[in-house]
Amino acid sequence: MGRTSGPRANFPHPLSLPPESEPMTLSRTTGATEHLAAIVRSSHDAIIGVTLDGTVITWNDAAEHLYGYRADEIVGYPAEVLYPAARRAEETAVLAQVSRGEFLDQYVTERVRRDGTTVTVSLSTSPIIDGAGATIGAATISRDIARARRKEAKWRAMLEAAPDAIVAVDAAGRITLVNAQTERLFGYQRHELLGQLIEILVPAQAREVHPQHRLRYLNEPKPRPMGAGIELSALRRDGTQFPAEISLSAIETEEGNLVAAAIRDVSERIRFERQLREKNVELEKASKAKDAFLASMSHELRTPLNAIIGFTGTLLMGLPGPLNEAQSHQLQLVETSGQHLLSLINDLLDLAKIESGKVEITPEEIDCCGVVKEVVQSMRPLAEQQGITLHAELPPGRCLAVADRRAMGQILINLVHNAIKFTSEGEVRITLRRPEKDIVWSLDVTDTGPGIAPEEQARIFEAFERSSTTRRQGDEGTGLGLYISHKLAELMGLRISVDSVPGAGSTFSVAPAV
Repeated sequence: MGRTSGPRANFPHPLSLPPESEPMTLSRTTGATEHLAAIVRSSHDAIIGVTLDGTVITWNDAAEHLYGYRADEIVGYPAEVLYPAARRAEETAVLAQVSRGEFLDQYVTERVRRDGTTVTVSLSTSPIIDGAGATIGAATISRDIARARRKEAKWRAMLEAAPDAIVAVDAAGRITLVNAQTERLFGYQRHELLGQLIEILVPAQAREVHPQHRLRYLNEPKPRPMGAGIELSALRRDGTQFPAEISLSAIETEEGNLVAAAIRDVSERIRFERQLREKNVELEKASKAKDAFLASMSHELRTPLNAIIGFTGTLLMGLPGPLNEAQSHQLQLVETSGQHLLSLINDLLDLAKIESGKVEITPEEIDCCGVVKEVVQSMRPLAEQQGITLHAELPPGRCLAVADRRAMGQILINLVHNAIKFTSEGEVRITLRRPEKDIVWSLDVTDTGPGIAPEEQARIFEAFERSSTTRRQGDEGTGLGLYISHKLAELMGLRISVDSVPGAGSTFSVAPAV
């Protein structure tokens, strides 16, 4: 490539600018020229100046980045090295147009980089005019559009894959863009919608006022997200309507402002919400029926059952008169069965209250030692009947804590009752302790019973679950006692844990949840 001489003498300073409304002239002051040079150097677009015979006289940093040539490698040389062989005639045609004072705005073509690779560019070319008004060269802005095309392709792929229908509308209300979901949702082919007024997708009852809403939005284009609380309907090609959720956003483009709408068919959601409301009504009715049943069970079953147990106890005490051995045995069976049935009813009522969230916990300052003593006193007859010892190890004085007294008593009774029931010999011990440097109490119920297998220790706190030891001993319990105790403890911020060795007994501990 031979260096030319002469043409650069006509250019006092090798500068060019992007084409504007007037041809570029070089009649500049020194300050303006330096300012112009700074603009050219800092431009992100490649800016190249050539003479009318095609010699490069201006080459900025962006041109070096785009084409790979340094300025000292190409300034003063023919620009034809940038043209692919098949496009050499293009240079002659462009320079001919420029010499006539014509502009070429954003035409897409190809150029060759220093490494021989081809790049697709968008070019804008304008004449360079000297102080006498003569055209002496051409200034070209080059922009690599391959990246822009890749971005556009990626954007279009995302647009086509969008689950919502996307529709873009210009200021006149005409559709300029739709995606694949728009075709599926509305039943139109793409070409049938492009250029149509957006009102083609608006139901008849709203079509007359829709242009006013559209213009109002264009005047104040604020983004409106999905679910903005506006119930809208859209119209399909077959005339059917569907409930739609529509989000709007304004987009500024070279062609003017557009409004992009994301449209979602919410028929399924509305149907689901309606079904959910209906189910909630059904559940509310069922809950009321359950409450009525529980109230009835509490009154209609417990009241006569308590009376039966009470009268049986009176007979067993011999108050109405002496009983023979057979009568006494039969009455004891009645009393035992009545107590078992009453316990079952109470457990079911407690379970229902817990599951429905209707258990009321009232934290207050209580004396834990007093609660333990009351439980020991009430449960001792059962322990004596079982032939085991029940005793408590308590610190001196009062043991104050904040808890629900009734719930604490119920938890302790359940734990002690289970311990007595499954201990055939030995003892059941209640220990109230406060670990050193701790400010809270812990409660242990220890027995010398058969113990619980490790794999069953977590499961026994679930509703209706019983250990294999329990089943082997023929216990007729409901499997609710530990579950109810566990839930009551949780409501008070406590937890119940178990430490058990099969054949060596168990210890159930009640302590604050960590």
